[in-house]
Amino acid sequence: MLLVPSEEEEGRWSVYNVIDTHDRTTYNNNLKLKSSLLYGKCFSGSSLGWLVVVNEDYTITLYKPYYFISSSSSNPKTTTHVNLPCLLPRPLSDYDDILEEDFYDVDVDDDDPEEFYYEGSEYHVSKVLITASPLTNNKNNIIPNDECIVVVIYGHMCELACIRYGKDTTWTKIIDEKFPKGFEDVAHYKGKFYVLTFDGALVSFQYPNLNTGITTYMEFVAPNIRSLEGISRRYLVVSSCSGELLSVERYIFLNEDGYERITKNFRVLKLDLDVDGNGGGKWLEKKSLGDIALFVGDNSSIAVLASEFNIQPNCIYFTHDHIGLATKTTRNCDLGVYNLENQTFKFNYNLPSTIFHMICKRHPIWIEPPISSINF
Repeated sequence: MLLVPSEEEEGRWSVYNVIDTHDRTTYNNNLKLKSSLLYGKCFSGSSLGWLVVVNEDYTITLYKPYYFISSSSSNPKTTTHVNLPCLLPRPLSDYDDILEEDFYDVDVDDDDPEEFYYEGSEYHVSKVLITASPLTNNKNNIIPNDECIVVVIYGHMCELACIRYGKDTTWTKIIDEKFPKGFEDVAHYKGKFYVLTFDGALVSFQYPNLNTGITTYMEFVAPNIRSLEGISRRYLVVSSCSGELLSVERYIFLNEDGYERITKNFRVLKLDLDVDGNGGGKWLEKKSLGDIALFVGDNSSIAVLASEFNIQPNCIYFTHDHIGLATKTTRNCDLGVYNLENQTFKFNYNLPSTIFHMICKRHPIWIEPPISSINF
């Protein structure tokens, strides 16, 4: 489901339904569901139903909200959360240069780098992957799940770091000098982590053995095949339905002032490992998703069987994610659904235009809800 800023209560998030009706021409959008979590900024990601917040001190909190009918007068439940340690912020002394670059769209006093340091924390993480729920039920006791690994892409250089919840007390940076230009997305596939570099290469790594002191973990998997024109954003999607690792390429048009954007095209690729028995891999274009639908944005990407959720098959549902591109439009937002078969778009999911100005600062985000968390 899609979380969007609530029009009714400051800091609240509403649940918006993008599932289309039987005739597949309109949307049933008013679920009247609200998130229990009050948060007046954009989330840094979502994965396995957990929302990710970077706090002003650069610690990270994972929230598992419940959802309630907006007309409900009271709800005894509270949002579940877990805390992670401080994630390697840049020294405060670096922020004089950053303010001169004017890279982030943060409304602060240009003469106060300390204010920028704290206000900019929400932009510190661009992607989060959670491999398993951080909490587990052991004989009716909720305890940390040490099978939960959290991987983040963070900082202005889009670096990688990871932590095993319940075991590690600090973040571990994943460093390899062969891949110095930052990372775009991360996925967990067949026991390994796969990441896309901004150079377009796919590389893999396993969770590091902290006792060895080794800082190089990455292996080259597949080269870049990016060829379409335009500014692009790429997402990694693990499709448990088909057993494939997919790369979704999104091509975005910006007008001359850089503040109006619209998605113009998508391309889907699948990873072919051990090509011709020579090891390594390559990307192959995938012309059809069949009964699968994909959900991409600031979240860890999701693949589902469309027939199980009454949504359009062979489609990509996308949001107006941050992707390092500012937007100040109050007229339109770059979110919608793309049909891979007929290459057509349907934009905005019939969202009311009155919330578009909120989306500039609080981007909509996909989240996987547990059915039991919805309180009717």
